[in-house]
Amino acid sequence: MELVRSAHSLGEANFHLQFTPKYRRDVFRDGEVKKVCEEGFRETAARYGFAVHAVEFGPDHAHIFVGACKNLAVSELARLLKGASSRRIRQRCWDRVKAKLWGDAFWTAGYFYRSVGATTNEAIKYYLEHSQRKHWKAVDHDVYLRSKQRSISEYIA
Repeated sequence: MELVRSAHSLGEANFHLQFTPKYRRDVFRDGEVKKVCEEGFRETAARYGFAVHAVEFGPDHAHIFVGACKNLAVSELARLLKGASSRRIRQRCWDRVKAKLWGDAFWTAGYFYRSVGATTNEAIKYYLEHSQRKHWKAVDHDVYLRSKQRSISEYIA
């Protein structure tokens, strides 16, 4: 991948995101739902000026690798991608998934993200294809922050 240049910046911002449908239902066993969801991701990227390098689906989750996200926070990326894909699914193939879900929500409220440094498209594809077998070890955010905090005396020393 190349560094992204704009009028006042030069850099690289790549993220691996994972989204899960409500109740972790296996809605992506349906090829049409996968296709419509990916179209929503790609349309959003084009509209907001970032790149979708790869998209892979498990039966009950979606992996998206995005780059060139210089003006968007991870939370904003997740909101935009989940919102557009959910809206598109509800418009075009809701009848295919509504029996597995309750109410109007398609995605869970949360998401997984990881900042990814410089890498190649081949490495991204390999990583996403093989991450279907991987389970993440999660640490509670507050616990993580407390473990990283230092006392003032540690900083001075």
